Amino acid sequence: MPPDQPALAWPGGRRTAAALLDDISVLAARAATLGDDEAEPLAIISASRPRLVAGVLAALALGRPALPLDPTRADLAALLATCAPAGALRDADISLPVTLPSAELATGTTAATTAIWRQTRRWPMDSGAAALLVPTSGTGGPPRIAMLTATALEAHVAASSRLLPPFSADDRWLVCLPMASIGGLAAMWRVYSRGGALAVLESGFDAFGARTLMAEGASHVSLVPAMLDAIADVQEVAPPRGLRCLLTGGGPLSEPQAARARALGWPLWQGWGMTESASHVAAGPVDAHWTPGVVGRPLPGVSVDSAGHDGPLRIGGPMLMSGYARPGLRPGDGLDAQGRFVTGDTGEWLPDGRLRILGRADDVIVTGGVNVHPEGIEARFAQCRGAGEVAITARPDARWGSVLVALYTGQATPGQLAAWARAELPGHWRPREFRRVTALPRNAMGKLRRSELPWL
Repeated sequence: MPPDQPALAWPGGRRTAAALLDDISVLAARAATLGDDEAEPLAIISASRPRLVAGVLAALALGRPALPLDPTRADLAALLATCAPAGALRDADISLPVTLPSAELATGTTAATTAIWRQTRRWPMDSGAAALLVPTSGTGGPPRIAMLTATALEAHVAASSRLLPPFSADDRWLVCLPMASIGGLAAMWRVYSRGGALAVLESGFDAFGARTLMAEGASHVSLVPAMLDAIADVQEVAPPRGLRCLLTGGGPLSEPQAARARALGWPLWQGWGMTESASHVAAGPVDAHWTPGVVGRPLPGVSVDSAGHDGPLRIGGPMLMSGYARPGLRPGDGLDAQGRFVTGDTGEWLPDGRLRILGRADDVIVTGGVNVHPEGIEARFAQCRGAGEVAITARPDARWGSVLVALYTGQATPGQLAAWARAELPGHWRPREFRRVTALPRNAMGKLRRSELPWL
């Protein structure tokens, strides 16, 4: 990549490889004054996604574990206490663009994007120490911080690159996700270790900004399903140019969302993974044979099985975290005795070897002695006109143990939704009550916070 091409781009701004290397050098010098122990983590706290990228790369250039955080998180203090970082780079410390002379970096011979990774590869790849400290989404309980080694992240990148459409030094990966999430951080690692360019949104999700960056030539895009319709609705910009992979994950993809993307000619893929596994561990194309819940096949080197009949899925592989962080980064818990990660998801294998996710094990509702997965019902309601967003919950019932209740945001009446359910859903999937709500609680990744659904 020529030195004047952007290595980091966002709506209204960009940094060339040479300029970003200078930014990293300046930030690393500032960060080096924070703490005496090189093994102590460094927090990077910013709502600006470009600044988070630069700060994380600076921490890695020093060989320091990087803890990227969104300053708007309500649990920010608790997360900082969990890792006890030596210090933090904040917005006042990370002023982009900043370009100061550096004898080592300003030679003009290392301006290609790969030089960024050569600078950060000072990190001891085989040390077993954490390189990234990534907070979990917190939808299934209190948020924790996964410790991911450089070896685990490299293993994810290597396995993912063997399954997804190829990404090269001439390509650009657009991340619509928060850069403090594993989806954003794994894409950053993937891009700079392969020599390509990274595109991010400035702060928060911006459908127009995403479409603009897609029109400028994003070859790969990372997003969650909830963003698809908003991006597709943007008509004021040119069609995507050079798009080869639109990777969704972090939540269920509905058939209407998939059909709309296919109609637009977008190469849609669905992935499944989590923070603890350094991003997706299964992925597959969303083609004409796709059905809701299908997340493709496991990445090479990944094993997925069930912990007992109808039990949660377990993941094995070299990309797993080393444990949940504790002060001093002492080895924490989070893996079973065989070193596998027990997820909260249940699933089944299709005859062709693809994996279908049924839902969260702890979200299962027992009604009339039948186990019901809310996500499957919610995916079906995506086809119901006027329903809007739907969340399935339950209330206690003396006869059935519990009965299903649908919370929805659309304009249809409860009677209209009940009639649709009678015609389209099997009996054990039919809600007995329908309640309209203003909005459903979601986190920054678009995941439904079931624990915050109205109490029934």
